[in-house]
Amino acid sequence: MRLEPLKSTLDTSISPEKAKKQAGLAFVDAFSEAVKKVNTDLEQAEKAGLDLSSGKNANIHEVMLQMQKAGIEMSLMVTSVNKLIEAYNQLMQLR
Repeated sequence: MRLEPLKSTLDTSISPEKAKKQAGLAFVDAFSEAVKKVNTDLEQAEKAGLDLSSGKNANIHEVMLQMQKAGIEMSLMVTSVNKLIEAYNQLMQLR
């Protein structure tokens, strides 16, 4: 009895160019989603502040929490962008 090797139907070989492209897109997608989330949270915090000032929302604690959360997220985003720029500049200096 002769055993035949299994033939895979999946293409497991990925070229280096294809791997770099997929990794780059994954990072870009993740970063753009993070920017969208920060923007959404900032807009919600602004709306909550406006609602509080107009008397529509009487819960100052929730509004302050939303504003602080949005501020921290924005600070983290700015720090991330600065780190990315710094890394890019270091790569350009290696060139």
